[in-house]
Amino acid sequence: MTSFALILTASIIGAMTFFAFFVAPAAAKAGSSTMVLALSRAVFPRAFDLFAMLSVVAALASSLAHNALAAACLVLATCVFLFAGWKITPELENARDAARAGNQAALLVFAKSRSSAVTANALQYISLIAAVVFLTL
Repeated sequence: MTSFALILTASIIGAMTFFAFFVAPAAAKAGSSTMVLALSRAVFPRAFDLFAMLSVVAALASSLAHNALAAACLVLATCVFLFAGWKITPELENARDAARAGNQAALLVFAKSRSSAVTANALQYISLIAAVVFLTL
């Protein structure tokens, strides 16, 4: 079970890194066309849901392997993935839409949401890497 949890956790880290360094920059370079925005809005929330589900499975595997610290880190990662996908991402998208429509106050909301997204991403990485460390001890 430990190996299974470790493989899942490492896969999540790899997929997150792929999104951060390849998918997001490619979408940004493609511009702000309607198609790119629609694709982004379809992919990112589903990615957070997928990462949350994989984290739950890894947490269960860690728990079955009697590794409570790794399981706790993975539960934390799950919660942050769900918060990012269900709360931060919609706020970010709504603020972006409002700012593009000319709402200047939305720029502040966008900046706060973007900061929250960066913080959530850092917490996801930290909790997942901690889980890997605990799984390898």
